[in-house]
Amino acid sequence: MIIASALLREVHQIMRWRRERVAWLAGRGEEQWSIALPRTAVAATVSAGQTWMVWDGDEPVATITLTAYVDVDGLWKPDRDPEALWYPEDDPADALYAAKMIIPLAHAGQNLGGELLDWAGGRAYDAGLTWLRLDAWITNRRLHDYYRRQGFRHVRTIESRVSGACFQRPSQPYRDGRLKTEAA
Repeated sequence: MIIASALLREVHQIMRWRRERVAWLAGRGEEQWSIALPRTAVAATVSAGQTWMVWDGDEPVATITLTAYVDVDGLWKPDRDPEALWYPEDDPADALYAAKMIIPLAHAGQNLGGELLDWAGGRAYDAGLTWLRLDAWITNRRLHDYYRRQGFRHVRTIESRVSGACFQRPSQPYRDGRLKTEAA
């Protein structure tokens, strides 16, 4: 399988997968992703080179978005922001952040999610970062358990945010995995 930077023409596919997963989650009684994600937000991460697509031959089979922490104003505020997921003492710049990972239902059960998280951890490692981090909806306990099985540790839950369950695991080399990164 090849993983490559997503292209703008693939935003439609990502949005379709998201709608499919929202319906699946709702059928399980989960609220995860029930707040609409604007197409423009997905297009922005694609344009920024943060979103990746996994291909099995000519067929797209998964996506993930990876971002690095950017301190917008260049300064840490002395008072802790109650809405912030990661605090100054967490050293937010020492991590890569995984988000919007989607495996379409047709490809579920093949450990693509685990493989993507391993690949993302390898990207963090290659960048000299200590952590791979992510957050999840606070009500989706099954997802929390999944992340724990993938080696993540729960750091904290920010109750004032729907996606406030914070998890991290150490970065590590990605070797001999199924995903081969396509050069840009």
